Amino acid sequence: CFLGPVVQHLLDVREGYSLLISGNDEPLIDLRDQVVAPLTEEFFFRGCLVRLLDAAELPFALVLIGSPVLFSLAHTHHYAEHVKRQSSKTGALAQVAFQVLYTSLFGAYATYVLLRTGSTIAAIAVHMFCNRQGFPDMSVLASDDHRLARFRLVLRALY
Repeated sequence: CFLGPVVQHLLDVREGYSLLISGNDEPLIDLRDQVVAPLTEEFFFRGCLVRLLDAAELPFALVLIGSPVLFSLAHTHHYAEHVKRQSSKTGALAQVAFQVLYTSLFGAYATYVLLRTGSTIAAIAVHMFCNRQGFPDMSVLASDDHRLARFRLVLRALY
């Protein structure tokens, strides 16, 4: 799932463009994004909601698709943050729409992990890892000017 971005980050480190482990300028934001949000969101959405839907014997596909939609909609509150930063409601709406899309995909993956392993801890660990990684910088796959362009073929294969 994250092999391409992990290798890309390691190449960035090897080439001197990045530190192996780096944080946000605001440690409380890191704590919120990488610890508190995964713990609370996974407890509620996977630990409670998905287990409730599964116990109701709903079809696997409905649980796998329905709960991630609710999970992604819970992230629409970021719209206000984006409007403040950009002063553009259209740009903020586009960002939130994209965020709803990828959090739906992640939510489906985390739900699958929970249903296959039976472990909320596994879903929390996956969420922490994904939040730590962030959304992959896939510009390397298309841009000739990217600092890692010479590794493009390897990275394309890993993505």
